[in-house]
Amino acid sequence: MRKVKGIGLRTILFPLFVVSAIVLGLFLGAHIPSITRPISTYGIPFGIFFMIYPAMTKIRLKELEKSLKDIKTIGLMVFLNYAIAPFLVAGLAYFFIFLVFCHFGLLSIAVSTQVFVGIVLLGVAPCIAMVMFWTNLAHGNMSKAVSFVAWNSVIQIATTPLLIYVLARTSVVISPFIILESVLLYLALPLLSGLATRRILQNKQYFSKILNTLGSIQTLALLFTIVVIFWSEGSGILTYPSLVWMVGIVMLTFYFLLFHTGYFAARRARYDYPDSTAIGFTVSARDFEVSIAIAVAAFSSYHYVIVTTAIGPLLEIPLMLFLVWIQTKREIKVSGPSVRTAVIAK
Repeated sequence: MRKVKGIGLRTILFPLFVVSAIVLGLFLGAHIPSITRPISTYGIPFGIFFMIYPAMTKIRLKELEKSLKDIKTIGLMVFLNYAIAPFLVAGLAYFFIFLVFCHFGLLSIAVSTQVFVGIVLLGVAPCIAMVMFWTNLAHGNMSKAVSFVAWNSVIQIATTPLLIYVLARTSVVISPFIILESVLLYLALPLLSGLATRRILQNKQYFSKILNTLGSIQTLALLFTIVVIFWSEGSGILTYPSLVWMVGIVMLTFYFLLFHTGYFAARRARYDYPDSTAIGFTVSARDFEVSIAIAVAAFSSYHYVIVTTAIGPLLEIPLMLFLVWIQTKREIKVSGPSVRTAVIAK
């Protein structure tokens, strides 16, 4: 890859690619809305698989087994993800929605209540898919990220209904099949494919070239997924532009705070950069698929609850990419010149 002033040309152009993918997705959603359902049903799993699978080829089975049994690290993640994150999200949502937006007449009381519930739904379920992609982009510990996802996929079946009841005063039932489907599509299948690829090809001379090719595929898969998500869910941005920036302020704040709460808590507990980064993204990334499914099933008569959860994934990708950018800068400071060379050359 040619460099411009020492920085990879791909790195410089990547934000432009992301913006272009967002614009293309919104354009397709506005002009070809008739096929949004099949696009969402098949396109998102396809794109996320090829986002996660290349990262899984970097995992060593022994490291994964060790991470799954690391009770201390898992305990810290569970505490941050279930005792801190949902209540911080709800607190931030209450402050911005009721004390700022509603107070200044930007939202009515009825709409404010529904938007608050929608953000609570976005905040209670930790991510069990794309967190591995963000961790990989920021050079975090992938074995730790996979172990966290495995544990979260079990824990959230019980905790999500309880947290929704406590924070939104609504009783919901979470179908285990929703979680099981996500685990199979976004964890088990990419993980098995990645481990098989590594086992078969790791001793081949061309294995490093394959990893580089998979890295390019991963980038293309991200851009494809952005197009598909904005194609299938982007009507919320076009129909409710004012709601988008208000939800965006809340989400930017809680992603930023949640990530750094997890990252710095781990650093204070003497974890290194890769482990702390894995914890930070696990704490901050949210499971928008579960949130949307709950909104549609339990709040079908409350339009703005559904709209808010649909806006969530549209904002999550650019916001999480912003956190990845912050971490790559932080990694250079933490790890020194050798990492600077690796990041620039990427």
